[in-house]
Amino acid sequence: IEVVPVDYEPRVFYNPELRTTQFLVPGLVGFILMLTAVVSTALSVVREKERGTMEQLRVTSLTPAELLIGKTLPPLLIGHAHATLYVLVAVFLFQVPFRGSLLLLYASLFVYLCAVIGVGLFLSALAQTQQQAILGAFLFMAPAVILSGFATPIENMPEWLQTLTYGNPLRHFLVIVRGSFLKGLPAEEVFDRLVPM
Repeated sequence: IEVVPVDYEPRVFYNPELRTTQFLVPGLVGFILMLTAVVSTALSVVREKERGTMEQLRVTSLTPAELLIGKTLPPLLIGHAHATLYVLVAVFLFQVPFRGSLLLLYASLFVYLCAVIGVGLFLSALAQTQQQAILGAFLFMAPAVILSGFATPIENMPEWLQTLTYGNPLRHFLVIVRGSFLKGLPAEEVFDRLVPM
């Protein structure tokens, strides 16, 4: 019996040149947006408490829903402006290909920003000072980044830790943003990631 050696050649479908920037730069979009949205939202409400203007807002004719919308809308608009800048920089400066749908990316960006702004509002409700708000934001963000798959694959984590990652909005958004850039993620997979957020 003649043994014929098998010649195999591994192929990388979505990053054939194995350029680190093509994987890292789209992930930075989600990370930087989370950083700015959580911190700015948490600080904006706590600043009102420290200055004593929160009591003035409570005695006005504003409903709690209108107050929440007023505190949510600016970070949401700023986050969309930042995301546009980051996508342009990724495509034109770092030459990361964008193969997906911009409409799907911005729809998922809206949901992601609402999720992280909600975390910022929650932290601001707990904090009494700006220092507490910043500390709370970093206490949330450090595990969120580690458990998101930003730097290390989630599949390499212990199973019990993988379960915890499902509550992390950054984990789901990273799949969407990297998939949109590198492989043109279909709408069904985008919606599957939007539901947990």
